[in-house]
Amino acid sequence: MTISKALIAAPSIGVALWIPYALADDVPGAKPGDDALTCEQIYAQGTDESQREQDERSKKNEERRSQLRATAGLITGAMLSGGLSGTGPAAQKAAEAQADSQMAQLGAAPQVNARKERLRQLWTQKQCVKK
Repeated sequence: MTISKALIAAPSIGVALWIPYALADDVPGAKPGDDALTCEQIYAQGTDESQREQDERSKKNEERRSQLRATAGLITGAMLSGGLSGTGPAAQKAAEAQADSQMAQLGAAPQVNARKERLRQLWTQKQCVKK
């Protein structure tokens, strides 16, 4: 092989080796090596993603319960004191803020897990079936 052919071939080989990594970046949730995953690996990663999502939901739900308990305590205190010493308006503001927060969360579209969607796509492409 002459030097000129080698100089022409080297960049072509480099581009050919780089293309799979460049394409993986274009697909949301894709990681290098996804095409080499077996059905079992896809299933395991999908299970891990589902567990991670469930853990996040549980954490958010516990935060909401904690806020709700604090607001309920403030409202109870205001009711017991008859709203004296400014507890009534504070309780009302806390309850309104709690309601506004919950309404905003209900109105928000659920976030899509791009990695989980990519794994579903791979599962379908490879025609995997759960055994």
